[in-house]
Amino acid sequence: MVSRQTLVIIGFVLAALPIAYLVELATGEFVLSFFALLAVGVFAPSLLNDYLDSREGGQNGV
Repeated sequence: MVSRQTLVIIGFVLAALPIAYLVELATGEFVLSFFALLAVGVFAPSLLNDYLDSREGGQNGV
């Protein structure tokens, strides 16, 4: 069975690729598309997983 964290990461990585491509098309700047790729593909899923982990931890009494 696939964990929630893995599903979140896969979803954001799959979303990051077309978003970075669209940023590249809209701006013509590779650097901006690279930062969009990092923001959506790396930082956003990490923040979401940390938030969801903290919510689960409060319910389990940890």
